[in-house]
This record gives sequence, C-alpha cells and structure tokens, in this order.
Amino acid sequence: MHELTLCYQTYEMVEQKAKAIGAKRINAIWLEIGALSCVEIEAINFCFELVCKDTMAENCKIHIHQQPAKAWCDDCQQKINIDNVFIPECNLCGNGNIIVDADDKVWVKKIQVD
Repeated sequence: MHELTLCYQTYEMVEQKAKAIGAKRINAIWLEIGALSCVEIEAINFCFELVCKDTMAENCKIHIHQQPAKAWCDDCQQKINIDNVFIPECNLCGNGNIIVDADDKVWVKKIQVD
C-alpha cells in the first residue's frame, strides 16, 4: 500500500513547514492528486488518519481534489478531458488518436494551521 508511505511523507513535509512558521497545530491539508498517480482516495483518507494520530495534525481535515486526465485529440484538434486513462479515446469523436497529458504527482496545495 503505497498510500501509507505517501501519507507519511506528506505529513513530514507539512509538519516541517508548520513548525518553521511557529504553528502549534495543523487543522487542514488540501491535496491535489494527478490522474495517473494510481492513488486510491479512500486509502489516503484512512492512512492519513493513522499517520496523524498523536501528532500536531491529529483530527485535521484532509481535502482531496483528483485532477482529471487531459489529452490532445489530433482528430478534433482540441484539448479534452478523458474518462479512462487506461483506454484513452476522445470523448468528443470517439477516436483513439490522442496524446495523454495527465500527471502522476501528488501536491500539497494548502495547509491551515494555528
């Protein structure tokens, strides 16, 4: 389960930043998850709660936005969102002549501290 490792790394980074600005508590974290990250949102929620237990982020809220997969359709000549990155086809014309432009990263977009 790579989500657990991801949550530990995210917490360590956020904790370091919070301590650097003199925060006593982390109240909320906003994450953006790329469409190709292969991260399960439910697993992130579960693991993050475990990681934050007995820390300055215990009971903090985690807000997750999953970024849609984007692609360029050579047939339509348009940038599109695609529904399934594993079976890529244009949702406008149905052709598979597309170039997938999705990300596999996870970003901490914002933290809220006291």
